[in-house]
Amino acid sequence: MPPEPAPADPGRDETPQPGDPVACEPSDWEPVITRPDWMTEEEREAWLDALAGEDEALDPEEYPDPVGPPPPGEDKLTAQEIAEIREVTEAEAHSAANAARSGATGALAVIAASGGRRGPGQPGSARLFPGESSNRAAAFGTGLVLDVMPGCPDLAMLADQAAGEDDRYEGASDDELIGVLCAWDRLEAHMAARKLAAFAELIRRRPEPGCPPEGQARMPAAHEEFTADELAHVLAEHRGRAEDLLTVAATLESRLPGTKAALRDGIVRQDKAWIIASATGLLDPEEARRAEAMVLERAGRLTPGGLRAAIARAVMDVAPDKARKRREEAARDARVQRWAEDSGNAALMGRELPPAEVLAADQRITAWARQLKRAGLEGDMDVLRARAYLDLLLGKDSRPSQDAPGAPEGGPADTAPGGCGPGQGPT
Repeated sequence: MPPEPAPADPGRDETPQPGDPVACEPSDWEPVITRPDWMTEEEREAWLDALAGEDEALDPEEYPDPVGPPPPGEDKLTAQEIAEIREVTEAEAHSAANAARSGATGALAVIAASGGRRGPGQPGSARLFPGESSNRAAAFGTGLVLDVMPGCPDLAMLADQAAGEDDRYEGASDDELIGVLCAWDRLEAHMAARKLAAFAELIRRRPEPGCPPEGQARMPAAHEEFTADELAHVLAEHRGRAEDLLTVAATLESRLPGTKAALRDGIVRQDKAWIIASATGLLDPEEARRAEAMVLERAGRLTPGGLRAAIARAVMDVAPDKARKRREEAARDARVQRWAEDSGNAALMGRELPPAEVLAADQRITAWARQLKRAGLEGDMDVLRARAYLDLLLGKDSRPSQDAPGAPEGGPADTAPGGCGPGQGPT
């Protein structure tokens, strides 16, 4: 699926000071490039690393939490512990919940800042203090048995019981409620994994003629021509979406077993599985698994944007020539898209553009937005950047009229050489 456009960094929301000139100052306009071609590989790698780093959790050594959980890694579940968690039966889960309700354990978790995503294999653990709880969500407390239980039908049943008939979670603390919420999140991913597994089985039953089952997953290289049309009809979806689901199902089944397992356990959500599958689509199965392994351990804690940058960096490390070829081919599909927003307004977006030129254009938008702010135009930097974007495209000047009290003199044509007014810029 194509990624959603990410909001640009509006920069500092500066407040104009008395005597500030309206024209662009040198500090306002410092183009990031003087050439119209691609970034070098080193520049692109540094950019992706920075994007991924923005979404990482704070380093516990640099920002220690004296009352929080141990640093990530020190409390990481072992393979044996994860295996034991997987083997939690319905009876054992009920027993844990009943013990928590009765206070038989003598200690229950109270809220502890885990600093990241909760669930199986994630950083953070419970701090235990004497006490007792008498609600059905008690075993969902931080680090307790249902908080680290992978997505499965038993977890769904217990989360349903914790919600109660009115979905009010009576008696649950905030920490326990968040634990149930995270459990529903894992269950949503688990159900998506089961659905995609059914798509994969349909592909096995509808192979393209001449495409025998291959590999350990016994998947054909392609499915029958009208399989997507059939699914689009029964799911009331458009054909492109049905085709995407078939593609991702086949990819997880035959090329990304780690992502498939993480999705089934609820460690990653479906949107993140799609990001990994899409980014590794140009790789052969062995390369895809190598790239997957470089990000999968932290994929659950990264935001979608951070994961997209991290997997792009992994693909560049594993197969730099293929990554470069993909960028060059995608650049031939550069385009500008427009559509109607649900609010009644409109949107305009450029796709598959050279990264260096996009960064330069973004900086120029910010520079003109600052001029509009100094000139007295109302709005925060997001609003002003949107206005500046249209000004630069249409050659307009939205600074207040000179007839208004206190309005600045001059216009875009009067800016200093190299200024950032509409229709101007560095040459």
